[in-house]
Amino acid sequence: MAARGSVERVAHAVAEVEAATKPTAVLEAARRLREAAEDLEFTAVEEARQTGTTWTRIGELYGTSKQGVQQRFGGVARRRRFAEPAD
Repeated sequence: MAARGSVERVAHAVAEVEAATKPTAVLEAARRLREAAEDLEFTAVEEARQTGTTWTRIGELYGTSKQGVQQRFGGVARRRRFAEPAD
């Protein structure tokens, strides 16, 4: 599971936020945490799509429409050449 590496990045980033003592260090660590969490999210969507999860189902998980999640994640999907399971 490729998401495992992303989870480890998030955990490491959380530890950096907790260890930071200066406001600028906290800010820098928070930025890295946000980037790691976003990477995890996109990787999870990629893996879900590769295993046949439809955009409709992903939209349900996000409380939005198929079109909403396609707008948010679809560019990544197209670049990574996902197979399109039928909805």
